Amino acid sequence: MKILRVMTCVLFFSIIMVPVLLFNFEEGVISEIDNRELAQNPFLKEKEGEEDLTQNIENYISDRIGLRDEMILAYTVLNDRIWGEMVHPSYIYGEDRYIFGAGLTVYPCYDDYHEVFANMVEQVQKYCTERDVPFLFVFNPAKPAVLTSHLPKGMNYDRSWVDLFLEALDDRGVRYIDNTELLQEKVKEGQVVFNQKYDANHWNDLGALYGSNNILETLKKDIKEIHICDMEEDVVMSENLQTTLPASKFPIHEMVPQVSLNMDVMDITEKYREELVINPSFPSFQYYINSKRKKEGAPRALVFQGSYMNGLGTKYLQNGFGEYISVHDYQNIINFPYYFNIFKPECVVFEVAEYTFTDAYFNFERMNAIRFNPELRNAMDLGDEYFQNLELGQNEITIEKEKVLTKVVWTEVNNRVAFGWLRLGGSIVSDFMWGESGYETTILTEEYERYVNEMEIITAEEDGFCTVYSL
Repeated sequence: MKILRVMTCVLFFSIIMVPVLLFNFEEGVISEIDNRELAQNPFLKEKEGEEDLTQNIENYISDRIGLRDEMILAYTVLNDRIWGEMVHPSYIYGEDRYIFGAGLTVYPCYDDYHEVFANMVEQVQKYCTERDVPFLFVFNPAKPAVLTSHLPKGMNYDRSWVDLFLEALDDRGVRYIDNTELLQEKVKEGQVVFNQKYDANHWNDLGALYGSNNILETLKKDIKEIHICDMEEDVVMSENLQTTLPASKFPIHEMVPQVSLNMDVMDITEKYREELVINPSFPSFQYYINSKRKKEGAPRALVFQGSYMNGLGTKYLQNGFGEYISVHDYQNIINFPYYFNIFKPECVVFEVAEYTFTDAYFNFERMNAIRFNPELRNAMDLGDEYFQNLELGQNEITIEKEKVLTKVVWTEVNNRVAFGWLRLGGSIVSDFMWGESGYETTILTEEYERYVNEMEIITAEEDGFCTVYSL
């Protein structure tokens, strides 16, 4: 009996001490179980306003205690097996054990944010249209919008704000497609475009195929050389077994569609990645060349895209365009002219998913402050009496030349200047934008080296008066 008591005490003590001994002190750790960064040491991190130290200590201990992920997984699986309930922080069960992302009860109300977003899309389109470049805005639905009948019982999934937003685009004359109805029709036909369990927040490979083809078909009306993925010639269909949910160890057993394409592309992403300015929180960037499509005359496309296209849509656009340049759209689209002037696309796509209309993805203040340059030829179409020609001193210009990209900075800008352009060789134009050091524009280094003796700066004042500065 005494031995039994000792063993019980040792076991009890071990249960208490093992998690303490395995306490995780490493900084910047991302939890595999709920896909987020664990709380930082409250005594080491910088204070932000009036913080509750007691709460921060509690969060730190709760996040860092040893075997945390294992305990959460065990608790989650136990609730699923016994009660049929999903208690995972990232997922919820719907009807028929369909799995959706958590947070479905939070619906945005249509407000000024969406109006400003629509204004931004309009300005991006105007910028492209003035430069004779086809533009397309793409709205992709969340999984609940397509599989509404499988939502948790009693949940009213309110999407009224989407209709109002699309009406706002119509009012502004924005060219767009909404893939919601297309994917809903595919579901009615019995096709699986969103998985029952695996990946609760995105379409699957088949959904990505249909949605991407819709993009390509729409743009093909402008550029006939664009290639649309052919279900018989390009596509190889198969299935893949998934045994856990993404960013989670939660066990599942589901066969999901898998699409492979017969194509050969060249990846030149690394040529630009190191020098390209991109938001560090949303750093996805890719540059692919499809030589076959390029020979057929398919265009160079600049695509601002989110997780739907970054995840499974990429390969279809690789197969459709001659050159496919993708930029993570969150926050980066606000700096749109920077990318446009570097890559000089022949068509532009801006894709968003339904649930990304928040400040965390697209900052309201920055969107509201957008003021893109008009096209240079429009600004200069005023007659000789509106022009003056001056020379600009070399000390007023700073050249930051790197291997691939070169930044030109004009430090002494006339305060009457409303817009500015750098013109090279009489035809290559790049917009100046306000930066940390002055008026800035970035061009390809090869362009700079070719036209270093043929550069000029052109400015326009609010009243339209233009000045041409020779360098």
